[in-house]
Amino acid sequence: MTEKIVLTKSKIKQLEKELKALEKKRKKAHSESLEEARMSDMSEETDSINAVMVELANVDQRISEIKGILENSVEMGKEDCSVGNVGIGSIVKLSIKDKTATYTIVSEVEANPTENKISDKSPLGKALSNAKVGDTIKVRVGLRRIMYEVLEISC
Repeated sequence: MTEKIVLTKSKIKQLEKELKALEKKRKKAHSESLEEARMSDMSEETDSINAVMVELANVDQRISEIKGILENSVEMGKEDCSVGNVGIGSIVKLSIKDKTATYTIVSEVEANPTENKISDKSPLGKALSNAKVGDTIKVRVGLRRIMYEVLEISC
């Protein structure tokens, strides 16, 4: 049995939009490459047709990937998030030495470190799983251990 991927409603919509765009792009590129092949001398257009075929293969791969994600996903709602302990959907404020940082715990598909969205499968995400306000979490990074204190949990 495949593990379900928990996604936010906005991520599901984003993936559905990307899927539609890719399917439209694939159909257009496919019909254009066929038309080019029909209208030209094959020996002159081989490189061009090969480039289109590689592009189509890349598009097909991404389409397949998105369909797999969507087929195995469940939408996370606000009711699925608890302020009592950390899980997917939690917004966690942490203290690290003299600094604070806020992270949103998401699935691997939605993770984006530049937006402070960390995967529940990442070292910090795993360590935070089921943590409560006031807990101290230790995460090994290379040879060091970093200590985090959970200051707040929200949804």
